[in-house]
Amino acid sequence: MQGAVGWSGCIICCFWLIANAKHDAPPPSIGFPGYVYPNEEIANLYDGVACEFVENALCYNAAKYCTDPSDPGTCELIDNGAYPFGDQRVFGDQMTDAAALTPFPNAIFFNWATIFILGFGNLAALDFQARCMAAKSPQVATYGCLIGGCFTFFIGVPFAYLGAITRVYYGPDTARAEFDADTCLGILGLPTCGAWVPDDLAFAKLLTHESNAFLGAWCLIGIVAASMSTADGAILAMGTVWSNNVQRQFGKYYPALADSDNLLLAARLSTIPFSLAATIIASRVQKTGYLLVVAL
Repeated sequence: MQGAVGWSGCIICCFWLIANAKHDAPPPSIGFPGYVYPNEEIANLYDGVACEFVENALCYNAAKYCTDPSDPGTCELIDNGAYPFGDQRVFGDQMTDAAALTPFPNAIFFNWATIFILGFGNLAALDFQARCMAAKSPQVATYGCLIGGCFTFFIGVPFAYLGAITRVYYGPDTARAEFDADTCLGILGLPTCGAWVPDDLAFAKLLTHESNAFLGAWCLIGIVAASMSTADGAILAMGTVWSNNVQRQFGKYYPALADSDNLLLAARLSTIPFSLAATIIASRVQKTGYLLVVAL
């Protein structure tokens, strides 16, 4: 029941956002007053004019699109210049080409590292093994793993789309965007370029501000439920390992320690220091996903 509540909240919210989000990728940036176009073709697309301070270059046509930059109400067409050459909905080579998302950073190394660590490291995860060992039979454990794998694709793939949708509302071409000035000139060969500084809370803001309020809350409940399931499973597994793999070994010297009731009591009590230790470690890592990767 816990899984059904969490899964349904995540998947319904995902499909609602996918159905209501914009589908077109940003075209080449029209820019802002003083913006220098990267080439003549894009400049002609927006009726660029000769730049005042840059020789042999074409700039944003402020007289046509933004007569008074200090008054946003007079600016009909303006953006942050974040996509100088336009964007695509899908970059097919972003897992093979580190420069595929230029001018934005491509986390190709971390993506492959995460896939490898979660894909293979999770095979030995204690909470995963505990669920298999607690199954009624080997067949039930096998079917449970296969069904869980199918649900992973059914829920995980749509959920991954929320990252792109988050960038639509809180990305580099929005009014909320922040940039680190003059930090990516060499990559693009442009006269000026500032690296986008992503908002770490953008996804939470997407669910609480841009999504349907009920569905966004339901999705957050699903995320919390999944986090609690992973956390309590790991803590209980560590307690079981302590009692059965460590304390039981001392049973040859102190038979009472190997008694089933004492082993159960030790498993329960050991979860207290394990929980405290996990809390201290977790407080040093700001991003939940990285904490899971590091743990595995």
